[in-house]
Amino acid sequence: MTEENTQNSEPQVEDLFSTNDIDTTVTGIKKDSDTWIDQATEKTKAVSGETYVKLDCGILTVNQLNYFLNSMPFELTFADDNNQFLYYNNMMPADEMLAGRKPSQVGNAIAYCHPPRARKGAAKVVNMLRNGKTDKFRLAVPGNGPDKCVLHDYIAMHDEQGRYRGVNEQIYDLMPAIKWYLKHTGQKLVNDPNATADTVTGPSQHEKTGAKEETDATSSASQQN
Repeated sequence: MTEENTQNSEPQVEDLFSTNDIDTTVTGIKKDSDTWIDQATEKTKAVSGETYVKLDCGILTVNQLNYFLNSMPFELTFADDNNQFLYYNNMMPADEMLAGRKPSQVGNAIAYCHPPRARKGAAKVVNMLRNGKTDKFRLAVPGNGPDKCVLHDYIAMHDEQGRYRGVNEQIYDLMPAIKWYLKHTGQKLVNDPNATADTVTGPSQHEKTGAKEETDATSSASQQN
């Protein structure tokens, strides 16, 4: 991370509405269009199918990239540093996902991917990532029970120069892995009568500031009600 990012003493107000454009914005298309993917594909002449793409450590076809990303054991969402929702891994129908998303949402500003009550919390989390206060922020979905532990990890992305380039959101149910571990080790979970539930964590945080009230804030780029 650059010195400029880590020493920014006056963080910018986070624009969740993606008001302006950045170097990678596909211009001339309404961000909230239901057909944004098709329009952006046409305008950029984006490759698809069996066309090869050179990555930093390999070469894959677009189809192979889709196979790879759609087989991940978690739901992925990509929002760029302009707070525009650009991608999710289409691994299953929306009604079967932990955080249902639809192709018509792609291209939207992330403000429109959250209910109004959640936007303040979403802005706080994104701003912490942008300004280097943390490089990873974790939220547990309210209402998790003994058989489900759904988590949302928000991870800052950076380019080769250390500039902030957006958020990688990962959504997953941790409980299957816990159950597998318990089964194969002969251990079990027990209640701790002295424990206090903490639904917000930041395992790589440089600073953690009043995030508990935002637990319901950022569930995903799909929770618009």
